[in-house]
Amino acid sequence: MQVTKAGIERIKAASDLAAIVAERGIELRKKGRQLVGSCPFHQEKSASFNVSSSKGLFHCFGCGASGDVIGFVTKHDKVSFSGALQALARRAGLDVKSLMDERPGVAQRTPVEALTPPCTNANLKPAPKASTEGAPLAGAPPQPSAAALLPKVVEHYHRTFCEREDAQGYLEQRGIVDPDLWKAHRIGYADGSLLKVIPRTGELRDELVRLGVITSEGRELLGGCVVVPIPDPLTGQWTSLYGRGVKAARHCYLPGPLRGVVNFHAARTSDEVVLTESIFDALSFHQVGIATAIPIYGTNGVTPDHLDLLKRERVRRVVLALDSDEPGRRATEALKGKLQAAGIVVRVASFPAGTKDANELLVSRNGDAGEVLRRVLDEAEPLPAAVGAGADPSCAAAAGQLSLTRDGVSYQARAYPAALGRLRATVKATKGDVFHVDTIDLYASRSRGEFARRAGKALTVDADAVDAALLALLVLAEQKAEAAKAETERPQDPVAAMCQSERAEALSFLRRADLLEQAAADIDSLGYVGEETNKRLLYLVAVSRKLEDPLSAIVLSQSGAGKSGLTEVIERLTPPEDVVLLTRLTPQSLYYTEPGFLDRKLVIVEERYGSIEADYSIRVLQSRKKLIAAAPVKDPQTGNMRTKVFTVEARAAFIEATTASSVNHENATRCFELTMDETEAQTQRIHERQRLMRTEAGLRIRGEAAAVTRRHWNAQRLLETLPVLIPFADRLRFPSSWMRTRRDHARFLNLIEVSAFLHQHQRGRTPEGAIVASLADYETAYALAGDVLKETLSDVKRPLREALQRVQALAAKTEGAAVTRRELREALGVPDSTVRRWLAELVELEQLAVVEEGRQGAGKTTRYVLVERQGRSDVVLGLLTPEELRRALG
Repeated sequence: MQVTKAGIERIKAASDLAAIVAERGIELRKKGRQLVGSCPFHQEKSASFNVSSSKGLFHCFGCGASGDVIGFVTKHDKVSFSGALQALARRAGLDVKSLMDERPGVAQRTPVEALTPPCTNANLKPAPKASTEGAPLAGAPPQPSAAALLPKVVEHYHRTFCEREDAQGYLEQRGIVDPDLWKAHRIGYADGSLLKVIPRTGELRDELVRLGVITSEGRELLGGCVVVPIPDPLTGQWTSLYGRGVKAARHCYLPGPLRGVVNFHAARTSDEVVLTESIFDALSFHQVGIATAIPIYGTNGVTPDHLDLLKRERVRRVVLALDSDEPGRRATEALKGKLQAAGIVVRVASFPAGTKDANELLVSRNGDAGEVLRRVLDEAEPLPAAVGAGADPSCAAAAGQLSLTRDGVSYQARAYPAALGRLRATVKATKGDVFHVDTIDLYASRSRGEFARRAGKALTVDADAVDAALLALLVLAEQKAEAAKAETERPQDPVAAMCQSERAEALSFLRRADLLEQAAADIDSLGYVGEETNKRLLYLVAVSRKLEDPLSAIVLSQSGAGKSGLTEVIERLTPPEDVVLLTRLTPQSLYYTEPGFLDRKLVIVEERYGSIEADYSIRVLQSRKKLIAAAPVKDPQTGNMRTKVFTVEARAAFIEATTASSVNHENATRCFELTMDETEAQTQRIHERQRLMRTEAGLRIRGEAAAVTRRHWNAQRLLETLPVLIPFADRLRFPSSWMRTRRDHARFLNLIEVSAFLHQHQRGRTPEGAIVASLADYETAYALAGDVLKETLSDVKRPLREALQRVQALAAKTEGAAVTRRELREALGVPDSTVRRWLAELVELEQLAVVEEGRQGAGKTTRYVLVERQGRSDVVLGLLTPEELRRALG
């Protein structure tokens, strides 16, 4: 018997990778959205072992080990695949037998076998090539996956590159001659041999066609190209491929949106990176020892992956080294504004006259290309403050300037950020009027030894003494790098960093009498129209993260109605340090977050389907503001298992989106349920805005977006976390017929509080400093929550109610006759899947009844009729109107 595929997925879902790693004594720390620690599979000086809890994957950038939780246990515990499954099942309290398929001959589906063995040819010279034509892929699985196949394709192409002198010769012509660089980036070559090592038909080939590696005509998409794989900056897994034609000048990527970032780890090791226009330009910088170069995808090729990486890793400075032609200059100006709006200092590099880009300079200058490229970066405008008195000490560390004098020899060195396992430095050894200079790798004994031999001969000194001096320079370089890293990672106070003009602008915004209306207008300017109630309410939900009892909301609509666009605008208007964006949560993921990771944050779940496994923990966090979990862990000292209690305390505002027409009752009682406007009028408004954004006025609006977001960030940063009191709370009334209103009532009061909190620069204060809510805050809550609470308390939600009204109109035309699903679909104008769901829910709510005609199996037709309703079912809240409250207060 074998564990079924569904059983494996169940085991993986119940096994949090971060917890599994921690139980084996591996300490992980938060870095951006990743967890980082020392790799258990090889010895290393700096942590390069990354764990992505959201995706359940690990990857080591040092030794290349990667996989999911089963792969980790298999490799770490040195057990078989089935042994790892059994261990994880026992830990999760699952019955292994219940996860097995008892049918004879059902084999466990294993990961895709390697397309070819990895390249082991150390000097990358051609190796004998075994004939594989027509040979099927050994061990090919019945259902291959993109995650398993793409790494195998990368290894096959890299193997081919190792064997092809013409492919290596092409890179050498482009000046990229370092074999270590080829290996580090897994550079490959597509010569058509991939088609010979896979079956001519079957699911494996079909999956490669779906990926785009093989075209629908049966050829390799990147055939004849040198191939550079592109990794995902979150997981390190390969996500796409770039091809550069060797004979024909063509550029090609796998189909689909441009994803991934080449050399993304440079952002983790340096507070300053270089952005180039192409991958080959970035490789040109790497060739001369400048390992901080990261390529974009052409002049318009800055993707969300790039921007997220820079923000997540807190990159402080960027040098733009785009092409010196007109498109490159236009792209530089556009990108400069975008980066500066994100709080990044930008410098612009210029290439020497007659040189278009970094690769052209590398090819044309030969021996001194490295020095010229470094000078290009050093002279990038505007220049940073000179290192010296009053200068930022981190600049000295980043510059990597080192000096040392030993045995009458003066050593001057410029070290570059360590990357790809190397520490490049340009070292100049001087004795009297004689000097020797070269760029070496301080981590490589051969490189140091060669420098020591040549310098010793030129300066007539002992080579061993030179080598000892180089080791001393290595220690100095590491010390400065650590100091620079500590300075970069030191938490910065965004309020303190705010300049006087920004502070004045933010305070002026907070003192506007129409503050909430202006926020809605700003959402309009960012491209989202309509939904007047929803956008105001979601803005207040985002602001409530700073209160003791934050609000939450779930946005419901069918696909394409704009719920994701609305949540994205709310995210843009919230300071980035206060936003946690999640696409998936595993059942245990929230229990192991770092202290403070979620506290006072706005947590946005892009699609509720990705968080449904964590429903319980989200509900507890919304109610108690605390999670407590007890889990068995291994004591790193004794090796014995013990129970450890994990506690997470957080006050967080949650915004989720879903295509469901209703949500679980337990979730609904803890948040506002917001439905989107799916009417034709809203569609027309959206179309008008889309057309406007393509005009000159739209271009101007997009240009003002950065200033709008910056104003909201600064305004929200200036909001003081103070308590709020409602002096007229005892005068209010609220419906009490439904038990769930015990929570709805508290949420309504919270809405009054958050309105007062947002307007704190316009409200009175108690002697103790608490903000005093006003009647204006009650008016805001009354206007926003009235319809929303009615919707929440109603059994028939807005999309269903609108569908029911159109069914009623159709029934009136047919004089109450039963109608088919087809007639309803055509009348409602929505997809059949949506009609099916709505009809099932309306039948369950006894708004419609099913009438079947015909015999089973002989063209049976299902029809629907309206159910007669007695009396009214409208929800009446009975809230005090603002006028009634004003009169009651005299």
